[in-house]
Amino acid sequence: MVKSYLYNLSALRGIAAIMVVTLHFHFFLGGLVPYKNAGLVDKLYLMVDLFFILSGFIMCYVYETSFTTRVTRKKYKSFLIARLARIYPLHIITLFAKVIMFITVVLIGKFHLLSDLGKHIYRLDAIPVQLVFLQTIGIYNFDTWNAPAWSLSAEWWAYVIFPFLFIMFRKLGFKNWWVGGILVILGWLSIEFLLAPLEPFFNFPLNPNHKTLDVNWHYGTIRGIVGFMAGMIVWQLFKTSKGKKWIRNGWFLSGVLVLCLISMQFKWYDTITVFLFTPLILSLAYGSKNANYFLGLRLFQKLGKWSFSIYIWHMIFMDIILLYFRFQSSEKLGGLIRPIKGTYVEKWTYFILCVAFICFMANLSYRYIETPTRNWIKNKFNTVN
Repeated sequence: MVKSYLYNLSALRGIAAIMVVTLHFHFFLGGLVPYKNAGLVDKLYLMVDLFFILSGFIMCYVYETSFTTRVTRKKYKSFLIARLARIYPLHIITLFAKVIMFITVVLIGKFHLLSDLGKHIYRLDAIPVQLVFLQTIGIYNFDTWNAPAWSLSAEWWAYVIFPFLFIMFRKLGFKNWWVGGILVILGWLSIEFLLAPLEPFFNFPLNPNHKTLDVNWHYGTIRGIVGFMAGMIVWQLFKTSKGKKWIRNGWFLSGVLVLCLISMQFKWYDTITVFLFTPLILSLAYGSKNANYFLGLRLFQKLGKWSFSIYIWHMIFMDIILLYFRFQSSEKLGGLIRPIKGTYVEKWTYFILCVAFICFMANLSYRYIETPTRNWIKNKFNTVN
């Protein structure tokens, strides 16, 4: 049976991708709001956790009849190939684009102008690590090459164990969803309060007060798997349909959304915010007249289709801008240069132009790279989904 398409969740993924672009523009290129009052923008790294939760939900939704009592070799192989076809081609192509950037910087004699962190990004010994999705297990103390690709590593290993987790959740039964829910909350709390203070950041000393879910290069895989499990819990609740009438209500959706925004702006614990993402996703999965109309608009559906390309390409575009401005100086510049100055109106104008260009790139990437390569691999190996 062909599953109906979850238009609302696709649109949500597209909006989340734009929010990640917003975060990185604000942090690397120029502040969109005063930095001292930028709690909401600063917390947009949690959009990656939203991606993980969405992925866990969608995997359950799509594959609920594929893994019922056991994982067969044939179905497992088909599943992994289909998931690899989804993320690997663009990962390799964007990695290649970063290699071209590195070669260009070396050939024009500008590599010495990069900061120490900038040089670390282009570690040649990290290429094999990138190729096999091992960026998130503590090999390095900072991102390498295309930084957003760390989440692909986390997502891939979540895919690897997903069928087995799915069967475990099925055996628990829909009525015992709270058991998995407790595990998820404990997982988030452990990351935020135990693991985050232990994650090294380049050559800087550890910060015991660093409490966050924004762990990437050491504990990113754990972060991804916990988010995936949260999405699976949401799917279990979705299947029970308990409270559906109230959860799909526009007032409920609006209230949860407002709480999410408040939690981020006032920098509540990340665990609170990502917990609030779960009823948000559940409400949108059920859908309502107004939500369906709004998120069904062509713009949001396009963003949903382009979301992966937006996410994986945007930092490359920003890196090119940063390199251009960094190389205007004949001396090495340390730290963040944030080259886009001026009034907030001017910064927002540049931001809108930046987003428009990234969406244009994402459209081309989706049409001519992402979709053709995914379909070719799936047809080559006769996989589905």
